Amino acid sequence: MLALGAVFVGAVAAILYWTYTLTQRELLLRSDKVLATEVARLSTVPTATRASHLREALTQSASGLNYFALLAPDGHRIAGNLGWHGRLPIGQPVELPAGLDSPVTLRVLVKRLPDGQTIAVARDMGQLADIRARILLLWLVTGSVVIVAALAAAIMLSLPTLRRISMIRLGAKRIAAGDFAHRMPETGHGDELDVVSQTINGMVEDIERLMGQVKGATDAIAHDLRAPLARLRFGLTLIEDRSEAVERAVEEIDMVLTRFDALLRIAELEAAGRRAGFAMLDPMVLLTTTAELYEPLAEERECQITLSGLYGLLIEGDEALLVEAIGNLVDNAIKFGPRGGKIRLDLERGSQHLVIAVSDRGPGIPPVERDAVLRSFYRGASGRQTPGSGLGLSLVATIAHLHGFGLELDDARPGLVVRLQVPIPPAPPT
Repeated sequence: MLALGAVFVGAVAAILYWTYTLTQRELLLRSDKVLATEVARLSTVPTATRASHLREALTQSASGLNYFALLAPDGHRIAGNLGWHGRLPIGQPVELPAGLDSPVTLRVLVKRLPDGQTIAVARDMGQLADIRARILLLWLVTGSVVIVAALAAAIMLSLPTLRRISMIRLGAKRIAAGDFAHRMPETGHGDELDVVSQTINGMVEDIERLMGQVKGATDAIAHDLRAPLARLRFGLTLIEDRSEAVERAVEEIDMVLTRFDALLRIAELEAAGRRAGFAMLDPMVLLTTTAELYEPLAEERECQITLSGLYGLLIEGDEALLVEAIGNLVDNAIKFGPRGGKIRLDLERGSQHLVIAVSDRGPGIPPVERDAVLRSFYRGASGRQTPGSGLGLSLVATIAHLHGFGLELDDARPGLVVRLQVPIPPAPPT
């Protein structure tokens, strides 16, 4: 709407400009036509009576706007009230500015006659200039009023549309965050934005239905297979003389059960949202708690966990979920990092975000794989030889998405650094 208003304002300005230009040209052409007619009339008068006709024309000029001059072949003025210095073009109307020759600006047409005499006819341009100034002022005032009215109308008509677009944008963010129960607003007017909202709502309903079917199938498979696998594992552990093949089977079953647990956990978070447990938390306390939980595992690998950051900062989130997410990052750092390596847990404060960073000195993840490793079951080239389910970073991504945190994987030179970008909540009103 604002763009249409700008186009309308530009069109009005162009119309006013061309109208003024054409009007000014028309007035000037009319003056030149009057000059040409008067010169032609005087040119037909015989040489003997031409001076008397010119004096008569001066006396009959009631308006006082006309000026005449009759010059002899030697340049001496025979009759008239017009004089000038210098040369003027013959047969072409020109403006003679106000000065020594005339107190006003004149439009002059000069013609040389066959007998050697020269006739000059001029008109006072002051009245024409006054008319042009009045027309210009009128059009400027009218144009300003039209432009201001157009801009005001464009703004007033755009505000409801901009508000609806803002509501659609916020609704799209809610849907992208996993709130598939949300629907785009509709006014019932049947306009273009209502059509867009109806299309998006229909699409969200289809996506919600398909995701529900996929999640239902996944949950059913996980639940149905988890119990038989658990019984199978229990039965294998009862064998007294277990062979190496049986031991490997138990390990494989444990890995499958771990994957099922992770899948069910991700499905639980995506379906339920679990925002009921949100509270104000100190992120440094989360890092400390996670470091204490994984200290025994780090000691087995002779790894050192270091902490850096300030206590007393607050964020909003679910403590158990955030400890689980940070714990997955620390577990990966211990698992994929070198024996005796160092793992850093840092809390950094920015202008609008807090950054929780977990870094190690392992092989890292190539840039081309950093998006893929956040998907379920994907394992990078450097980690395929290490036991795991390929769901750890996917679970971290799900928890970060639930909290509205940014997630970034970067090069620690050497190793990998994973950053959680946490928005700083607004200060409570005093």
